[in-house]
Amino acid sequence: MRALLTVVCVGSLGLGLGLAACGGATAGNLAGGDAGTDGAPASTTTSGQDGGTSVVTSAPCAPPGDPTKAALCVTVVPEAMTFTSDPRFDGKGYLVAQAFDTSLPDYPDGGETPSLAAQTFGEPDAGTVDLSQPLPVIRFDGLPGAVYPRVVFVDDPDTTVDIGAGTWLAGYDLGDGLGGQPALVAQPLVVGSGTSITMTLTALRELVVTMQRTVAPAGNGEGPATFVATTDQVPGNGSPLFGVGQNACSRVDGTNQTQVSGFVIGSGPYYVAGILDDFGLADGGVTLPPGGLVSLQQTNGTFQIPAADQLTYPATAYRVSQTITLDLVLPGAPATDGISCP
Repeated sequence: MRALLTVVCVGSLGLGLGLAACGGATAGNLAGGDAGTDGAPASTTTSGQDGGTSVVTSAPCAPPGDPTKAALCVTVVPEAMTFTSDPRFDGKGYLVAQAFDTSLPDYPDGGETPSLAAQTFGEPDAGTVDLSQPLPVIRFDGLPGAVYPRVVFVDDPDTTVDIGAGTWLAGYDLGDGLGGQPALVAQPLVVGSGTSITMTLTALRELVVTMQRTVAPAGNGEGPATFVATTDQVPGNGSPLFGVGQNACSRVDGTNQTQVSGFVIGSGPYYVAGILDDFGLADGGVTLPPGGLVSLQQTNGTFQIPAADQLTYPATAYRVSQTITLDLVLPGAPATDGISCP
């Protein structure tokens, strides 16, 4: 099957700020599990993580068929969201649940470690799972004493498109955002018993950033554009990333503005920083490139995101927009600009 979960890597802006989670997973290895939920109550101990909370509940979960193994019953609860009539954001899609023996099952090439167990609900393009309705309890049997579960819901099930707005995730530790490769959180189980947990699905909300400029570009005002969303107004090493977007070729020449689409997680507020790589020198977004147009203020050698570029929105907003201004040209632009958009 084609890749289900492939996160685009866009490097950093040279501010010590990681811009994206890198990794992937496929929808392969979807071995079914027993869907029963009856049995003895499980522990009431809780263990949570931002962006994909896992809470052990006292709901009944039947013991495993093999007494030397463990069972896991998962109740999935989506975060509250205002769905739209747009099929990409209507809360109707398909869902995949998996359990792994590692916290980092994803390979850089888009593959994944074989799962211990997995189930799929709904079909791509069918929209048969509705997040506005209660979801079925997911049961896995024959597990070891600890697993790393995850749930992925795809609202816009075009499997030819990489992960983005409209994808929902549970099981990842997203407390520090998307920097690096987010890890799955361990779930201890009891051999010979069933454990019930509740997992919260977190949405990758659509974020569309409009970029305008107030300064003359050093080049032709055309090139790749990127934005990031962080909680830090003065980004630096360790600044968390909660949103990212890219446009392979944007134009702010003349009176043109450009729109860059991406996603944001959580309810904010965040600060949004943008860059247009006028000369195509950023090596895929790894550094602040000479001659680039940025929406940053510079004071005593320190870059700061303007207070006007703070992003706020209702907690249930599924689609979010922001306008920022490119008002600084980075020094060191080359003499000629070889980058232009079609």
